[in-house]
Amino acid sequence: MKKKILLIITVLITAVIFIHSSIPAVESTVESDAAYGLLDGVTGFLHLPNLFTAVTIRKLAHFLEFAVYGFFLTATVKAHCTTLKSEVFKILFFLLCVPVTDETIQYFPAGRSAQVSDVLLDFSGGLFGFLCMVILIAAVNFLRRTKSSRPD
Repeated sequence: MKKKILLIITVLITAVIFIHSSIPAVESTVESDAAYGLLDGVTGFLHLPNLFTAVTIRKLAHFLEFAVYGFFLTATVKAHCTTLKSEVFKILFFLLCVPVTDETIQYFPAGRSAQVSDVLLDFSGGLFGFLCMVILIAAVNFLRRTKSSRPD
């Protein structure tokens, strides 16, 4: 059951990424501006300087959505395979293939464009998510070994 749930989550994240890429520039800008306004309101309320612009919010969103994708892709592959090491190249393939597809989709809606820099940013986010999951898996394995090796 866990395997199916992880697979469904990973597919849904991928679908959300692709659907979001098909939004015309005007709607995407409204969304980014709203996020910027929210952040600006929070930093103003907390009397903190707002170090972000609408562009940095957009780029951060790219990075974070692909970090989540990389995290769940890695969890899904780990759940379906005996060792993660043997599947690293497949994971890296999808971590690159999905951003390339994402940018290709962005080429078609009005006012949008495909950018190689976004592919690199998305891939970096995916790698970050992958590394977070690998570290989490290693920590859990370490704790399990430590717990099982302790005398009662």
